[in-house]
Amino acid sequence: MRVFMTGATGYIGTLVAQDLINNRVEVLGLTRSQRSVDKLTQMGGIPVMGTLEDLDVLKTSAQKSDAVLHLGFVNDFEHFAQASRIDAEAIESFGEVLRGTDKPLIVTAGTAGLNPNHVLTEEDTGFAGVEKVIPRRSEFLARELVEQGINAYTVRLAPSVHGDGRYGIVSMIVAQAQKTGKVPYFGDGQNRWNAVNYRDAANLFVKALEYALGDNHSLHVFNAVDEGQTKTIDIAKAISQKLNLPMESQPRIDFANLSNEDAFNVNNLFGLDIPADSKMTQKELTWQPSNLSLIADLEKNL
Repeated sequence: MRVFMTGATGYIGTLVAQDLINNRVEVLGLTRSQRSVDKLTQMGGIPVMGTLEDLDVLKTSAQKSDAVLHLGFVNDFEHFAQASRIDAEAIESFGEVLRGTDKPLIVTAGTAGLNPNHVLTEEDTGFAGVEKVIPRRSEFLARELVEQGINAYTVRLAPSVHGDGRYGIVSMIVAQAQKTGKVPYFGDGQNRWNAVNYRDAANLFVKALEYALGDNHSLHVFNAVDEGQTKTIDIAKAISQKLNLPMESQPRIDFANLSNEDAFNVNNLFGLDIPADSKMTQKELTWQPSNLSLIADLEKNL
């Protein structure tokens, strides 16, 4: 079997690609630098030179393959709308060439901001009124492709994908604390966040591919979430204790009333109440997160 991957040499994608290669899957990986070419080649994959904006390269590679895993994204908060447009055009291009086949397409999205103040499950389908500040449309494009008969799926990543010294958006809170000398939290710090260890997230992508290649296609959205309701004050306490810095409460902000630019300010994101649940994902994929929690990871490795 041959799988085309974007993001094959990234934080999560490296583990996904290596798992597939170890199981004798031929992995074509989109690469845009010699460093990535060398890395993927050493792993046993096949580099495909190009970027997410090279739509002809994406289409050709998808046509050659039995499945597509789209983990790549231009991680640039300052130009998030542009990055989201590039992402959307890539997904639409995959849809064009996969239409009329049963080849799986698995795209990546996030849990943050989808339905604040509500425990997000796999069955939740909307933005709960905050579309104007969330330009990334990957999940909704995938849903449209499903309606068109395409075998498409979405993996929603938690805002804190952590492990090996990285903590997702929480890393930005750590950096801010080191710069200002204070660890921020918002209001009383009771707002809930969700997180997942990157090793567990990678395992979910592999299991999602296995599921998509099988006969049971009842679930098309998977929540890559282990700790679904971690209070941000507990995250702040862990950072405070490790860095030996005081904590500071800041006013909560209504996310739905923010501009697009302000929505992706790290403080505003950390002030969200975004609990999530992954019971359906765990059941359908027989996925069992087993690695360190976010708090334990911070306490051990920060």
